[in-house]
Amino acid sequence: MDMPTIHEPVLLTEILELLQPRANENFIDCTFGGGGHSLAILNRVKPDGKVVGIDWDFKAAQDSHNKNLIIVNDNYRNLKKIYEVCEKKLGLGEISGILLDLGLSSDQLADDDRGFSFEATGQLDMRFDVNSDHPTAAEILTTYSEKQLEGIFRDYGEEPLAKPIAKALVVARDKGEDIASAAMLVRLIADIYRKKFRQPSRKNPATRVLQALRIAVNDEFGNIKSVLPQAMDILKSGGRLAVISFHSGEDRIIKTYFKEMASGDYPRIKIITKKPLVASEAENVSNPRARSAKLRVAEKI
Repeated sequence: MDMPTIHEPVLLTEILELLQPRANENFIDCTFGGGGHSLAILNRVKPDGKVVGIDWDFKAAQDSHNKNLIIVNDNYRNLKKIYEVCEKKLGLGEISGILLDLGLSSDQLADDDRGFSFEATGQLDMRFDVNSDHPTAAEILTTYSEKQLEGIFRDYGEEPLAKPIAKALVVARDKGEDIASAAMLVRLIADIYRKKFRQPSRKNPATRVLQALRIAVNDEFGNIKSVLPQAMDILKSGGRLAVISFHSGEDRIIKTYFKEMASGDYPRIKIITKKPLVASEAENVSNPRARSAKLRVAEKI
């Protein structure tokens, strides 16, 4: 399959080493994105193995024209249903490994209309599925109360200045200012940071707020909590689940779930990565997106 993409998959070497794909095995990539992980796995499971690539973003979930790569446009929180349909209609057999890469693809960041990046010029959308009835980031910014905004910035973004940022947004909104664009949001937050700190931030001060909005818009924490037990139910005994997270909140959810499932009198999993794996310095240089990536892997008993 020849599939053009500008997305460079994170921790690819580690994923292949720990998921251990072999000829004729079947895998599920819950976050297909640019397809980098899926295509590398598909190359290892030839000639008869299959990879199911799931993506909520319809732009990523295009027909692969490859009988061994099954692309599904859906939210991965529906994993069990997706698997059952693929098994019934396509004869998909046992699943040897499941992958979740919880980061944005470079393709999504580069799409100005989606409003995922600092440079986005239009109104903030941030929905992975633009046809969903989820409120957009712009709608959240223009309709939620100061207390609700503060909670989103604090709980999802771990933003230390959540309260003054939420207050400033509401004040600007009440004055009729357009606060629903990335450019305006970045300027407003940068002003607050300059007043609070003498030294400039090493990263864009709006990073946490934009991340928090994206998580809220797509219920990302809820999706993760929903998919983990489904993944374990679907995996065959000895199959492995690999999760790459980019946010401390995501990593806590995964770490807690793995710990709970590996404990007790009848543990269901064996934790393969006692501590999360991170990218090598070489990968960090070639792909800066990898700097915040953490990989945890567990094996179903």
